[in-house]
Amino acid sequence: MKISVITVAYKAAATIGDTCASVAAQTGVDVEHIIIDGGSGDGTAAIVAAQARPGHVFVSEPDKGLYDAMNKGAALATGDLVGFLNADDFFCRTDALALVAAAARAAPDAAAVSGGVAIVRSDDVTRLTRAYPPTPFAPWMLRLAHMPPHPGFYSRRAALAQVGGFDPAIRIGADFDWMVRFFVGAGLTARPIPETLVTLRDGGLSNQGLASRRQINCEALATLRRHRLLALAPLVWAKYPVKALQYVMPARGWPAPAAARWPKKGIAGAGRA
Repeated sequence: MKISVITVAYKAAATIGDTCASVAAQTGVDVEHIIIDGGSGDGTAAIVAAQARPGHVFVSEPDKGLYDAMNKGAALATGDLVGFLNADDFFCRTDALALVAAAARAAPDAAAVSGGVAIVRSDDVTRLTRAYPPTPFAPWMLRLAHMPPHPGFYSRRAALAQVGGFDPAIRIGADFDWMVRFFVGAGLTARPIPETLVTLRDGGLSNQGLASRRQINCEALATLRRHRLLALAPLVWAKYPVKALQYVMPARGWPAPAAARWPKKGIAGAGRA
């Protein structure tokens, strides 16, 4: 089974070395790594070139934003399963994609595999701040604007084609819109696995304070209404008390067992993921 990992980058020289090295460290599976760079001038291309490996595709050109770049990567993917790994995130274990492949083989009727994400401090990737597991999740939770963690979500390529691309007109929440189309519009299912697969540095477009949360919730409400689902602002905002539990729960399988742990040699900071 072949897995396509798509990384979208722009001026990511400080972190993309970790991302690429963690993909290269994956064992037991055929991996295609597609990096779509928005024409960075900060050394991103040189770092990616230094990490070049079989199955590596690098495209650097101007784009129309994050989701346009993600669509470009998806169009190039040839794997049986396709997922997205941000340019400031990395796999926290060397068998992450092997676990995804095994779950996909064990559940041929599932259109995707969903694993957990560990959210860490951007200045110290050994410090867990929040665990984002794939369970509990059921499609009705989309009405709360809750979805499985996208960096741990690997869709079969046929399902990706069925659902269609990300809507570039949505500024922050096009991944939520895509999940609604996956689970509700197409009626597809995902097989959750308990292990934490990805370490995600805190921050990012959707986690930049109250203004970004207000923006993403407004977009989520618009998405729900567009798909004729019950859409009430209090329901969408109600997810935050539930999400607060993620700050006290452990991330299952994080850090990974020593035999499967990827030693972070990073561009930004030191330590082990």
